[in-house]
Amino acid sequence: MEFNATFLISAMSFILFTIIMNKIFYKPLENIMNERQKFINDNKLDAKNSSERAEILLKDRETRLNKSVDESKKLIADKVNKANENSNNLISKAKQKSTEDIISAKNELSIQAAEAENELNSKVQALAEVISSKLLGQDVKINAERS
Repeated sequence: MEFNATFLISAMSFILFTIIMNKIFYKPLENIMNERQKFINDNKLDAKNSSERAEILLKDRETRLNKSVDESKKLIADKVNKANENSNNLISKAKQKSTEDIISAKNELSIQAAEAENELNSKVQALAEVISSKLLGQDVKINAERS
């Protein structure tokens, strides 16, 4: 095989072509590909971070929601207990008042019964005296004392 100047010129042309293509075409293309890859990686990282933040926010929201539900249940239970307590207090006061009213009414009825009995006794005594006076023809006084 012979090496002549054409071969050397072709080899130098190829080397020069490779160097020029590297500078003009391959390096900018490689830079564009690296920028795109960096852009893709950055967006992937941002998406991953956003997803993690969203997950944290959802968990926080769920925790706060559960906490507020528990607090509202506790508040409702407290209010129900307080209402029941108030109701029981009102019922006991009403029972006490009605018991006092019943005792008062019984005492009043006893007094009225005693007064009626005394009045009836005096009327019976007066009637007995009138009947006795008419039957016997003279004035009769009856002393009937009851204890």
